[in-house]
Amino acid sequence: MFIKKLSKLIAMMVIFTLITSCSDLFSENYIGDLGGVPVDLTKNLVHLVEYNGDPAWGKKREGPKPTRSYDSKINSFGFDVRYTDNTILDKSDKSLKRAYDEEKNLGNSPWVSVNVTSGDRYHGAGGIHRMGDGTISASDVNPVYRYEQLDNNQYGLEVYAQPGIDPKTNKPWREDSDAEDVFIQRDKMGQIITYIKCSNRDVPSPPCQHLFDLEPQMALDLSVQYSRHKLADWQQIEQVVRQQVLNFRKTS
Repeated sequence: MFIKKLSKLIAMMVIFTLITSCSDLFSENYIGDLGGVPVDLTKNLVHLVEYNGDPAWGKKREGPKPTRSYDSKINSFGFDVRYTDNTILDKSDKSLKRAYDEEKNLGNSPWVSVNVTSGDRYHGAGGIHRMGDGTISASDVNPVYRYEQLDNNQYGLEVYAQPGIDPKTNKPWREDSDAEDVFIQRDKMGQIITYIKCSNRDVPSPPCQHLFDLEPQMALDLSVQYSRHKLADWQQIEQVVRQQVLNFRKTS
């Protein structure tokens, strides 16, 4: 009788230990500090969540997995959102997932893919300006990566493109397969606060990468990917993505 009771007690202790050590597997959220703010990231809304100190891709963790708290620094995660109606992709919603799968690769897709970087991956205040200015000001580089501002703005953005002709092809550098147009928004102080690069390739859905940060609300950078056909909606996309990230803030 004593041995049976002892066995049951040990079994209960083992189960309790497993549940405690793997509590994140049963939790609906990833928790942590995102850009100086406590957040709850619902697991079926986000993917590829990483924290400061996590092993690089392909590397094994050394030692036990840390217990996460609201002090744990999140440095990266992603999500997808349908910017036309501000609907974040919920992977547990079968009809929404089906719509996403059907629409995500279309040239006029309403879905945008978002990557958030913070913690030890954050470029710091003014990082968007440094990246954008470094691109459009580069001179000692291949001509396909040199830029000159065009006379006319587009969608309220400054436009930069490659000047000159490629002597090997006798075609404008702007038509090179690696060429990208750059679109810039500045604040009143002349600092770049929105930096967008769009491919010039003649493909059904030429990609754009749209960069901005969330200062002063949160210390993080945002990278949004979508088709160049949606560039005219860049302000709406930026507003929707900004609000979705702010919605992750802990509310209680």
